[in-house]
Parts: sequence; structure tokens; C-alpha cells
Amino acid sequence: MSLPELIASPDVLVLDLDVVSGDEAIRALHHRLRAATPDVKNADQFLRDLLERAALASVCIADEVALPHARTLAVDRIVLAVARTAAPVAFDPAHPKVRLVFLVGTPKEAVGEYLQLVAALSRLLKNKETRAALLAAPAEDEFRAILARALQR
Repeated sequence: MSLPELIASPDVLVLDLDVVSGDEAIRALHHRLRAATPDVKNADQFLRDLLERAALASVCIADEVALPHARTLAVDRIVLAVARTAAPVAFDPAHPKVRLVFLVGTPKEAVGEYLQLVAALSRLLKNKETRAALLAAPAEDEFRAILARALQR
């Protein structure tokens, strides 16, 4: 699967995820992702890697957007879980109102693809109109369509 295809059609997509913190959002998306694909080969290690990376520095790329990610031996390919939270959650003191979470797991050796994916997501999600459209999308199909259109710009 190409990176644009992965972004437009993530492994997991959850609208209105009911969580109260960034940590809980990471754990909930990790749980769904490990159930959705066999490419998460070591779920416990993957979660440890995600939480460790999030503890090192902010994973937020905009006021409303978090991009928790880990380069890890625990996945066989790049995996992506996306959520829109039901209510804003804090990922860190500087980002108390995150609503969009894009969780990425990348094999350690896939450095180039990892950098391309993070750059593409950052470009796409820093656009205020795209974020507003994602926050307003009434259903998964519309959310995916917004991602696909934003990638074509």
C-alpha cells in the first residue's frame, strides 16, 4: 500500500473516540490497531515504544492535532490508526484541546517511508480548512474522502 493510500484509508478509523486524555487515546487506538492487523506483531512492545516516544517530546503538530508515533521492531509494515475524539483531550500542557489523533507505527528500517509519512501528515493537518472539515465530517466515508482530497492538493 502506498503512503497516500494508507493516509486515505488507515488501518483503523474511529470517529468520536470517547477518551479523557492523550495517554488514553494512544492506548485506545493501539488496542484497536493490534486487533485490526496482524502487522502489529508485538503489541506490548509497540505500546511501550509509543508511550516512550510521547514522553520524550510533544507529539502535537497543531493545537488540535497529535501524531503519536514510534519507529519500532514491533510492526512489520507502517500501520496507521486515526481518531477524532468526542471531546478535546490534553496531550501536554501546551496542547489541551486535541481532537484529531493520527497514531503511526513504522518498522525501524523504514526510515525514508516514515519521514515521508510524517511530512505528508504534517502538511495535510496544518491546513486549517482540512482540520475543520475533518472535525465536521458526519461519517467515516466523508472523513476518508476529505483525507483523499487533501492529499491531492
